[in-house]
Amino acid sequence: MDNISRHTGSNLGGLNSISWAYYEDLISFSTNDSLYSTIVFVALKGWNSLYFTPETMSLESDQQILPAGMKFIYKIKMLVPKDRQEVEVILAKLLLRKLIIKTTDKNNVIRVFGNLDSPMKLTYKLLKPGTIEGFTGYEVLFSGEFSHPAAYWLDGGGVPVNDGNAT
Repeated sequence: MDNISRHTGSNLGGLNSISWAYYEDLISFSTNDSLYSTIVFVALKGWNSLYFTPETMSLESDQQILPAGMKFIYKIKMLVPKDRQEVEVILAKLLLRKLIIKTTDKNNVIRVFGNLDSPMKLTYKLLKPGTIEGFTGYEVLFSGEFSHPAAYWLDGGGVPVNDGNAT
């Protein structure tokens, strides 16, 4: 019998961090029936961090039933502060690239979005409002569609990962 038990513990909202990896920096990516992922990186490759303005990252998910089966849709949106040349260069490099995204929420739940068959994609836009106190910077969106829910990551919890800078 499959029961969902009552949750005990904290249930804080929001995401604390986000990291990304290029699809081609992974040797393998697998997910077991419990939705835990195993990732092996190419030597000296691993996760890259992306700073965002605190409390601006959001995650949306949706499911669609199609004739071919279930489709899981994920969108991760955040604000990256200030119009800066170094930020624009990195974001422009990420456009049209196949990406794997790792997020950590305020309950320390780590999820991995994308896989070798269906990676995430990035789009962004520069925002410069007309008011002095308004936000200036980039609205960044990672999105993807998958045949399975996003995987969970056991950070150092028994999932074998090549430590070539992978964390």
